[in-house]
Amino acid sequence: MKRTITCLILSAFAMALPFTAAAMNNKDVIKLQKAGLSEETILAAMQKEAPEYDTSPDGLVALKTAGVSEKVIQKMMALQASRPTSIVVSQPPPVAAPSVAPAMAVPGTGVFWQEFPSIAPAPVAPVVGQNYFTRYSFHEEKNEHSTTNYARGPVVPINTPVQLVSMFGEKLTLKRLDTGQEIKVENVEKYTKKPISQIAALMLSAEPTPLERLPAEVAAAIRNGEMRRGMTKEVLIMARGYPPAHETASVEGDRWVYWSSRFVKQTVVFTNGRLSEGRGLF
Repeated sequence: MKRTITCLILSAFAMALPFTAAAMNNKDVIKLQKAGLSEETILAAMQKEAPEYDTSPDGLVALKTAGVSEKVIQKMMALQASRPTSIVVSQPPPVAAPSVAPAMAVPGTGVFWQEFPSIAPAPVAPVVGQNYFTRYSFHEEKNEHSTTNYARGPVVPINTPVQLVSMFGEKLTLKRLDTGQEIKVENVEKYTKKPISQIAALMLSAEPTPLERLPAEVAAAIRNGEMRRGMTKEVLIMARGYPPAHETASVEGDRWVYWSSRFVKQTVVFTNGRLSEGRGLF
């Protein structure tokens, strides 16, 4: 009986889709989740459609916040990773003029330009009263941190053990388990474009980030909140946190805008996925 009901649900879902649609995205999965369909049914529906999932950190956090299970999220990541790339018919290479040097894949050398593994922990939906680790380094000034992410005051390094003391309205409070310091985080949603629950999910993780998998110099820069040329986007977020979304709509882009203070912008640029330009870079 259960098998018959599942088949009928899947058939109805397939008939509801436009005949031209041949892919499933994050919104489709969240819609199935909110409709109360079982994990088994959602996974079966995913198998029938081509994947077009947003598996960026923001995309994963949004899925987790919507209540999508870890098993479904991991399946989305696996399907997206296995999606075949377009076939490109090769053309004879053009003859380059002798005076033109070949373009470099990476515009720099040194430890910060090495290939790094992706080490960001899986997103969680933080619960008040539970202990976590900070997912990135951020600044606090007089025991306060604004999500506009100013580079003012001491750095709270990545992997700092904290307790989520409270989360209400547009504010949350973290208590450092190493020092006892309480830090109040205020979310300015018109700048972040995210609710406080999503801010908490971006800031906190259930397990420490394995910085030991990176070169020691890179790990030290992340803990110190330093922006270094050659950093990948993931590494820069670990070192500096997320740029406010009102001027950096997506961290998939190559131009991010941070604020050094309330009145001073700090624009950085990526080239081929590596931090290459910006004021105040090391």
